[in-house]
Amino acid sequence: MMEVRLLIDIKAIALDMDGTLLNDKNTVSDELVKLFCELCNQNIRIFIATGRTKQEIYKVLPEKLPIDGFVSANGMSCFTNHKDISQHTLPADLVKTVLTNARKRNLYYEIHPKNGSRFALKEDKETLEKELHLPRPDTLLNNKYIARVESVQNEMKWIDEISYEDNLKIYFFSMNTEIINNWKHTLKEIRQKTDFSLFSSSLHNAEIMVSNVSKATGIEMLLKEYNLSKENLMAIGDGENDLPMFELAAYSIAMKNAEDTIQE
Repeated sequence: MMEVRLLIDIKAIALDMDGTLLNDKNTVSDELVKLFCELCNQNIRIFIATGRTKQEIYKVLPEKLPIDGFVSANGMSCFTNHKDISQHTLPADLVKTVLTNARKRNLYYEIHPKNGSRFALKEDKETLEKELHLPRPDTLLNNKYIARVESVQNEMKWIDEISYEDNLKIYFFSMNTEIINNWKHTLKEIRQKTDFSLFSSSLHNAEIMVSNVSKATGIEMLLKEYNLSKENLMAIGDGENDLPMFELAAYSIAMKNAEDTIQE
């Protein structure tokens, strides 16, 4: 068994998934599984904090990986293996407004509901598939591209009519960073009328959640659940949506593959 000794007083570690815990094939290495087991033996709690939904988390994590708590959809849901701690959903009117604007732009989108598979309109399938056939830029990590391809080919539920109720988040994507940046600007304009949280995990995507919700708010609930302090928390990530938990944790680590602004 690999032996790990931390020289600082860490009692909990919060990790992002894509670009952090997961490798470029969207899997967890055997080496990391062994490492986490050793940390567990040292009574160090392991938390997952990700933009992925609960369903997406369990799909890729090995069963033998010892995880004490989860923050999913950038804070929209918080739970342990034994109980749900909190859950939020987006206002239906906001979902309708944002999607109407996105579809006018022929923008790639995914709606992630509280229960069940992500979905998009059947009539938009060609638009979403077309986006993924464009040349892949160097700024788009392989694992994030693979995730989108798997989403469209295997995970997306193609529906005839959108359900605006009970949705955790909406995910937007473009191969073109200028397009996604312009879309973020539009979202910020919409946010002036109806407040919500806006995050990105790469240069090519944007996600919206309920206002004042982030990975940090979920991690705070997990710390409370286990009677732990943020002074003993380490956070590890690679994207803009990891910044709130970086600010919360006493010790923050940016992955080498993180954008320069995140490393700074």
